[in-house]
Amino acid sequence: MSQTLDEFVAEVRSDLEGFVAEYQAQHAKDPERYPLVLGDDNAGLWLEFFVEYMTRASA
Repeated sequence: MSQTLDEFVAEVRSDLEGFVAEYQAQHAKDPERYPLVLGDDNAGLWLEFFVEYMTRASA
């Protein structure tokens, strides 16, 4: 199935928005476990969190 760049971007944007909504909801319940700011030494965790979200969502 073909997909344009714009379609791909829209799909990824939707996935990111879903991740953000879920993460913010978890932050509201447990802000210590779900911080909204990660330090320089942990900034790469955002990608790990997103990949985990995507993997869990498709399982």
